[in-house]
Amino acid sequence: MYSKHFAQPLKGKLEIKGLRDYALVYVNGEKAGELNRYYNNYSCDIDIPANGTLDILVENMGRINYGAEIIHNLKGIISPVTIAGNEITGNWKMYQFPMDKEPDLKRHSTKYVKNHPVIYNGSFSLSKTGDTFLDMSKWGKGIVFVNGHNLGRYWNVGPQQTLYLPGCWLKKGVNRITVFEEINDQKQKEISGIKMPILDELKK
Repeated sequence: MYSKHFAQPLKGKLEIKGLRDYALVYVNGEKAGELNRYYNNYSCDIDIPANGTLDILVENMGRINYGAEIIHNLKGIISPVTIAGNEITGNWKMYQFPMDKEPDLKRHSTKYVKNHPVIYNGSFSLSKTGDTFLDMSKWGKGIVFVNGHNLGRYWNVGPQQTLYLPGCWLKKGVNRITVFEEINDQKQKEISGIKMPILDELKK
């Protein structure tokens, strides 16, 4: 997360040509735009009032592991941030949000805010275990943990709409599930397990 306070109002096109790889932009906690390297979308219009705060949540969507470009595969924001053509410098604050393990909900607010990243936590009970696939097609973009195991990332643009859940990571009785939902454009109440994966459904 990159965050900066502005004493004076500022309005215009926010541009991050060096975005690596995906970002959600907020002004005073309100979602202002979505930037995406894959779709070559590096800009959005913003209007920052006096004493306003600009937050940019940046996601690294993976690294290449072959070829000559491997040494140039930097992540984060690797170029100046500009608004209305002017470079924004100084007093940026940066915060890490690692996902190498299941998030600890005790350290986060329990208040739900639409269009803000949210962490869902729930449980389900099984009388027997086996391999399954979690249908994430109604969700936005994020990461799923089951019983502390990271199942990987999902993104509703597709073509993959499911996450594989090995039966060996499940247990009879109560199982724990945690979801980090990044886009959060609608409140979610359930996740379904299905027998066959969805691997070829593009939504954009």
